[in-house]
Amino acid sequence: MSERGVALCYGTRPQIIKASRIRRALEGLGPVLAVDTGQHYDYELNELLYRQLDVAAPDLCLEVGSGSHAEQTAAILGRIATVFERRRPRAAVVIGDTNSTLGCALAAAKLRIPVVHVEAGLRAADSGMAEEINRRAVDAVAAVLCTPCAAATERLARERPDAVVVETGDVARDVLVRHGGALPDVRRLLPSGAESGYVYATLHRAELTDTPGLLDRALAALAGLPVPVILALHPRTRSALSRERLTLPTRATFIAIPAVGYLESLALTAGARAVVTDSGGLQREAYWLGTPCITLRTETEWTETLDAGANRLVPPGAPEGLGAAVAAALAAPRGWTRDAYGDGTAAGRIAGAVAELLGTAAPAAVAG
Repeated sequence: MSERGVALCYGTRPQIIKASRIRRALEGLGPVLAVDTGQHYDYELNELLYRQLDVAAPDLCLEVGSGSHAEQTAAILGRIATVFERRRPRAAVVIGDTNSTLGCALAAAKLRIPVVHVEAGLRAADSGMAEEINRRAVDAVAAVLCTPCAAATERLARERPDAVVVETGDVARDVLVRHGGALPDVRRLLPSGAESGYVYATLHRAELTDTPGLLDRALAALAGLPVPVILALHPRTRSALSRERLTLPTRATFIAIPAVGYLESLALTAGARAVVTDSGGLQREAYWLGTPCITLRTETEWTETLDAGANRLVPPGAPEGLGAAVAAALAAPRGWTRDAYGDGTAAGRIAGAVAELLGTAAPAAVAG
């Protein structure tokens, strides 16, 4: 970057997906320094996304890898601070609620670089959850708060009257709109036994993977469903199984597959009779694609999916309720409205908010 521009910081699969559109929009303003912290480093969770979404590789990769929350956040904070001190970007754009989000936001704020938080204003009741700590801390130091929905906008208007709050919509929808017409044929992805209908499942949150008893019971509940289940094994789940010496259920209707790419996951979601997950991203993708979702959590930050009837909660401590929730979801109508998180133009709105911050001309509409 030959002149001072905007730093775009990310490091996990969902952030790379969203950064693919944000980067294109920000490039309409001038130079963009794209920094991947390396928080996710499995091929399916990182490099494959760059190829599938046809985006340039990051300018820098910090290669922080895994570690405890403290170790990972500290590594990100120290390494990105060095980058910021050398490059002095005019603003730092961070996404979501991960350790990458927090580390990059803190480094920028302490160097008096304005922080723009994408996906701001979401809240969970569990204030001790790692993601909740991250998002609240970042919202507290950001100069510009880009929200995905009306409820988040209203919340931040109360919490941060000193900040600029812009309701942009969810950039994840931008990505789906851009790539939804190029999904692989789901029939090529289906393992034997799932051709006549299936439930697509993913589980990865620490609340499950770090509690062996809960994970084991959740897997047993999935295997007990009366419809074939395809479980895409997140690396964290796979590691938990190995670490705790847990075995996957052996029922013929329970099919575990390796983690899949973004487009493959969308295809499996669109073709499923229902989705079971603890992923915030998959909750919204199912909502947009018209597939009923059952979320294995006690709450969700994406409450609009519940209000629409597109999503149901099953507490991870009581996974025996999964069967009834799946049955109810399969029997319910799918005609919910799908516009709670914007219209697929969030990236342009985010770039517009950055332009306003920097006092530059608004960018042209994102293309390609």
